[in-house]
Amino acid sequence: MTPFTSTPWRSAWRQLRAEPGPAALVIAGLALGLALTLLTASFLQDTLWPDAHLPERDRLVTFEWQARGPGGVRTDWHGDVPTVPLYAALRANGAPIEAMSRVLFTQLAASASDAQGVQRHSRIVIALGDPDLPALLGLRPLAGDMTEALGTPEGTALSAEAAERLFGTTQAVGRHFTIALPPDPEGRAPAHAFTLTVKAVLPTPNLNGVLGFDAIGGFNAPAAKAYLARSDTWYQTTGRLYARLQPGARPQQLSVLAQRLIDQQPIPPGFPMDFLKGGGSPAYLRAMPVADVGLHGAGSPLRRLQLGSLAAAAAGVLTLAIINFVNLWSVRTLRRQREIGLRKSLGAGAWQLALQFFAEAAVVAGLGGGLGLLLAWWATPAAEVLMQHQFHAPVLSAGMVLLTCLCCAVIAALSAMPLTAIALRVRPAESLVGRSYSEGAASRWLRRVMTTLQFGSAAVFASLALTVLWQAEHAVGIPRGFEVRDRVAIDLPWEVQPAQTRALLERIRGWPEVIAAAAADDLPGRDFANWYGEFRGPGGTPVTLRTGVDFTPGYLQVYGMRLIAGRLSADHVAEQAQRAIVLDRSAVRALGFASPQAAVGQALGTPASIDDGQPATVVAVIEDIRLEGPRSAPQPHALRPVVERGYAVVGVHSRDPQATRARLTAVVRQAFPDAEVSALPMRDMLLQKVADDTRLGRLVGIAGLIALGLAAVGIYGLAAYTLRRREREIVLRKLHGAGASAVAGLLAREFAGVLGVACAVALPAAAWLSQRYLADFVERAPVGPLSLWVLLAVTALLVAVTALAVARHLRAALALRPLQALTG
Repeated sequence: MTPFTSTPWRSAWRQLRAEPGPAALVIAGLALGLALTLLTASFLQDTLWPDAHLPERDRLVTFEWQARGPGGVRTDWHGDVPTVPLYAALRANGAPIEAMSRVLFTQLAASASDAQGVQRHSRIVIALGDPDLPALLGLRPLAGDMTEALGTPEGTALSAEAAERLFGTTQAVGRHFTIALPPDPEGRAPAHAFTLTVKAVLPTPNLNGVLGFDAIGGFNAPAAKAYLARSDTWYQTTGRLYARLQPGARPQQLSVLAQRLIDQQPIPPGFPMDFLKGGGSPAYLRAMPVADVGLHGAGSPLRRLQLGSLAAAAAGVLTLAIINFVNLWSVRTLRRQREIGLRKSLGAGAWQLALQFFAEAAVVAGLGGGLGLLLAWWATPAAEVLMQHQFHAPVLSAGMVLLTCLCCAVIAALSAMPLTAIALRVRPAESLVGRSYSEGAASRWLRRVMTTLQFGSAAVFASLALTVLWQAEHAVGIPRGFEVRDRVAIDLPWEVQPAQTRALLERIRGWPEVIAAAAADDLPGRDFANWYGEFRGPGGTPVTLRTGVDFTPGYLQVYGMRLIAGRLSADHVAEQAQRAIVLDRSAVRALGFASPQAAVGQALGTPASIDDGQPATVVAVIEDIRLEGPRSAPQPHALRPVVERGYAVVGVHSRDPQATRARLTAVVRQAFPDAEVSALPMRDMLLQKVADDTRLGRLVGIAGLIALGLAAVGIYGLAAYTLRRREREIVLRKLHGAGASAVAGLLAREFAGVLGVACAVALPAAAWLSQRYLADFVERAPVGPLSLWVLLAVTALLVAVTALAVARHLRAALALRPLQALTG
């Protein structure tokens, strides 16, 4: 018998059909594990090689920026840098660069007519770049000429996907579309439309790649030149900068030069000195090889966490599935002793038995692999939503099929080895006369260890999932000094003008269910952007306050912020005229005022970033608010009342939030048809701040549920094996008067030991991982000392799963008939 004959494979198929129930459980477990493995491989490929096509990729670098924060902390690295001045300074200082391009981004409303004359509207992301950009990033058009697209004022290149949105076809070269340009911030040009001509169509970019865009243009149009001029400042991150090193040059050389250039710049006026605590520079620059961005560049901590979580889930689930396979098939092997004895008596040697069991395992693994491949393909859209990551590397590809086949072969080999070892210990003479053979003490202990590993893995996954989700829920509900219930909000497009926002607010306030409505820079607590400035109170000591909240009338009422001193007018006209400031209680204390009432009417020294450093007057004090996320310590705040503002988040306090949400979405979409915006409950918008943690919790939770399911199958298999091995003992005990409780106790001791050891080993590890995760948070969920409440909940869950898995076999043990057991 050889692997190339059909005999072992036909026998393997018969064995599979003989017991379809256990086979289905094993195949399903393997399919889940292999599906997660394939998704992990796709994610890894997207992370490490999203831009493998780039020309001379090993010499291509991008620049990254890191700023300082309160107390001297450093932020994460970001991909946006002060593009314009850095580009000029690197050129002027002889940087070892062969080619370089700035990339500035803007998002504008676009409109065009398709072939049928139907007007189409879309909001497109436009990347403005230098002539070197196509050669640097390997931008090869499907049609047209990139030189014309970047070299003429009206020229542009569209991605294939953007061309479909605007024209209904990718055959768009030579066609025209219009973009809506907002007014110049300095008032030199009013809002107007500008017509662009499609000079090239590019392949739709990989969203995981180095550059995402809907359109690419040059810096020749007047509006682009003005945008370039406004971006010429060192302490404003405006876009990306890409460069190809000269042969022999190293990224570290560029990092040193870039840092020296930023260190030579004067510290911007109003920069809080508290940010420089501990020494160092106000900001940091580095050159990052594009090939290393995935695992080491901006955003890489989140990518590494996602990759590690997905890989751990895949490895854990696949390992548990293999353990289940071995456990369930070991029971079947023990029941096949007469068959094995007959095979051995007919001359089957170790090689033939090994081949037979490998064939059986390969059939099961192959079915699991095929199902896993289809499951990974089917689950890809859900995984993209869960992880907020586009899986660009296709799951259904030759490489993934090859990986699946390799995994199936390894699984078959690993699973066949213990089954072959059991078969080799069977004695033909004894098995043929009906004497059963036990697999031996060592194998029994190995089985217990594997089942213990299953439960331990499930405990760790379940503990982490509960911790992460509990923390995410806690982060939304921490006391913040403002109300969330019955509030809805919507983000307006960035180019909205003050008159449009004012008209929208007046319309909203006329709705019968609306209690209050207002506009501000951001939603309280979402913390998407934050600014700081140094203020001086009566003692003249500089105090760093968080700023960046300019709000229109009704803001305090919308969010239920309690006024404790002073007052605000109904229209904020007087407040804006006297450069008014609203402080919270913590800011009052930090500035040295004796009480909130004492602060009202007092003048504060302000940073240059606020009204050019002109003194501001405190007009009101509110209770402390917490706008920071759960990982940051609360800061004192200074808010500015304004009469009106353009771009904003509109918040509404409503008696009927669902009705207001629907009406608000409809009104904004009617006013801005190209804007894909929706009003959301304030709670949902705050969840965006902890979205990464929530996604991580869901991923670990899914893995935990799968692990619990596989552990239940594992304990089910152990119970089946225990019943098979001890059925004569159970019958003899019953014949000597043992009742149901005694039989149940006999089985319970077997499983209590497994569960106890699993908890003793896994729960300390789970507690350590849980505490390590929570260590990053200032505001932590009340999980108890050493995550005690989490561990108790997980232990109760494991006990419940064990009881459910064992119940069927306990009933079978109680129903055993003496004659059947003693003669079997």
